[in-house]
Amino acid sequence: MSLIFARSKAVGVATSTRLLAANLRAFQTLSARDNGEKNASPMASPIQTAPTSSLAIVSKLAYPSCRRNGKQSVAQAKRSMAGVPDGQNFRDGKPTLEYAKKMTKTFASMSNDQILHFAEMGVPEACRECIVRDVMSVDQVEYDEAMKVFEEIAKTNREGMFIHALPFYFGCGASVTLGYASIPLVFELRTVEWFNEKFVTTELPPVQDLETWLEVGSASWGWMEPVLGQLSFFLLTMQFARSQMQNLGIRPFSNWMQSRRAERLVQSYPQYDAEFLANYSKLDRLAKPHRMVS
Repeated sequence: MSLIFARSKAVGVATSTRLLAANLRAFQTLSARDNGEKNASPMASPIQTAPTSSLAIVSKLAYPSCRRNGKQSVAQAKRSMAGVPDGQNFRDGKPTLEYAKKMTKTFASMSNDQILHFAEMGVPEACRECIVRDVMSVDQVEYDEAMKVFEEIAKTNREGMFIHALPFYFGCGASVTLGYASIPLVFELRTVEWFNEKFVTTELPPVQDLETWLEVGSASWGWMEPVLGQLSFFLLTMQFARSQMQNLGIRPFSNWMQSRRAERLVQSYPQYDAEFLANYSKLDRLAKPHRMVS
């Protein structure tokens, strides 16, 4: 310890480089003594051979400023590592009231980068905002005028939408109708007798065996089971085929129709960005348009 103090006093007016070299030599001597190495090599690395106790002693003696400002330095390091600024926006790692008031609450007040990010996520309002800002850039108009152009684009995109939706309306109506119709065709006696007379023409059990709806279902299941089972298996195979088409990258009918509608919209407004128009067109719903927020 006395060796370290002596060297520190001797180089009090020397440069920081000479002070560091003297401390390293003293640190090497102290490390060799702590490890019991009597013949330590003068070229040995002090960092590799020093125990923790020696490192702490030399650090405190050679760099007293770190000891005095230790707590402040640690706090600054933590804030720097956490990435929290010390400006007016944050205080003690928390947003200030002034910064909270600056938070954007509408899509129109968001930056271009934010709008593009949300548009890639499939947010309809962000896709609309992309088109509006593209119209502003191309036509050199302000926001309100560009919004009027967007409304015309939206109307154009919905032309013929009902015709495109007809297959889906038909499929939905047919599936609901057949689903509810299967219940009386299996369990209701008069419906079972009518269906048997018109389409099956088989002999039913005696009346005493058709007193409950379960007995009626047991009688009708002989001809209803093949029909319902075949329809269920057919739908199951079609669903499996659709999933394999998606795995192969083959577009089913709905995706094909969306692509056709997007191409028509892009051709109607060739002066605007095609990707913005196509993204908005594909997100537009068949039944009714989105109720977009501002």
